[in-house]
Amino acid sequence: MARSSSLERRFIILAAIPLGTLLVLLLAIGVYLRLDTLSQVTLLLLVLGPCIWALCSLYQTVFDAFDSVAVQLDSLANEEFTVWHFARYRHGRIYALKEDLRRIATRISNKRAEYAHHESFVFDLVNELHSPVVVLDGHAQVYHANPAALAHYHQDSLLGVATKELGLYRHQHQWQLHQGQHQPRYKIDCHSLKRGARHYQLLVYVSIEQPLRSTEKEAWQKLVKVLNHEVRNSLTPIYSLTQSLREQQQAHSLQAQMLEVIEKRAQHLLNFVASYSKLSQLPQPQLQAIPITELVSRLQVLLPHIDIDCQSHSGRLLIDPEQLEQALLNLVRNAEQANTLSGTEGIRLAISKHNQWQLKLYDNGPGIDNPDNLFVPFYSTKTQGTGIGLVLSREIIRAQGGELTLTNHSQGGALAQICLPKAK
Repeated sequence: MARSSSLERRFIILAAIPLGTLLVLLLAIGVYLRLDTLSQVTLLLLVLGPCIWALCSLYQTVFDAFDSVAVQLDSLANEEFTVWHFARYRHGRIYALKEDLRRIATRISNKRAEYAHHESFVFDLVNELHSPVVVLDGHAQVYHANPAALAHYHQDSLLGVATKELGLYRHQHQWQLHQGQHQPRYKIDCHSLKRGARHYQLLVYVSIEQPLRSTEKEAWQKLVKVLNHEVRNSLTPIYSLTQSLREQQQAHSLQAQMLEVIEKRAQHLLNFVASYSKLSQLPQPQLQAIPITELVSRLQVLLPHIDIDCQSHSGRLLIDPEQLEQALLNLVRNAEQANTLSGTEGIRLAISKHNQWQLKLYDNGPGIDNPDNLFVPFYSTKTQGTGIGLVLSREIIRAQGGELTLTNHSQGGALAQICLPKAK
């Protein structure tokens, strides 16, 4: 088995061989010449002294060069790319080593710049995504968050925020998100990133709300089409025949009154189906960048009886103003009916700008009894309601990249909140 040995020890052993040989020769010469002790010591000092000094200097020079290499490599490991430790060497093997280290430093520097460029490109791409994206550092704190993530959490910055504050938690080695009742639903896709010795996690919030919305919308549109076709085909001849029979009956006879009831109910069902056919015929929004001041002026003319409080007088919204006004009219009509039920007055519209534009409509009615069914087609709490108004308003807002939610306000009454994107 080979014995372990250091370079220093080998150097000392190899240097001791010529020194020992020289010492033996000097002693033999002293004996041969029959020199006295003083002369013998003087000879040894004159010959061995310079040799020992030269070997010590050589030892120091060689291992200083090794120490310089170690320092240079440590500098490269710490991303310091200057090669100055061998500046005094301009020829020979050390100079060649210095040039090799310089080339390595240049290559590492170029790779580092390339990685930094790629990282910048990735973060620029992340910032352009409409889905929330959060980058976590090794301590599970936010290192970077794109504008969509800031908008999701309604914050101006998330730097250094812990995952617990974001509603994130680990379940079966996967990231999960606590889902609020009125928040969009997401699943979290996690990707690992490495930068030097540091490890990061890139969390992408993939919306499952949009596929659900599309499926829901497709389902009730098919239902509306079937109802529109079948009910119209059945009721139209009944309505016409009823009118013809009424003309043949006496004005106040029992038969005439019964036919009148049939006619009215048939007309009501035809109107009901016609109102729902609007959902499947909703035109595509013509989006425009509208200044907030212009929108407020239009709403003040359209809704002069409500209090409009605009907290931001700069910026623009990306909307279809006519369709947005139609949705607001539906919501204001609901608010007026709620106020009538509770015998109160007063409707307020508050407009503010954060990461998105927010339009909040407050009423003083009795509030919402069954919020889970608010946007269910054909559901209405009103005696003569069709359940079309809120569904239509929500589809108008969603088509413009926004969202409509209805909740009970803490001070009483209902709150209808519209979130809309800002125009760039």
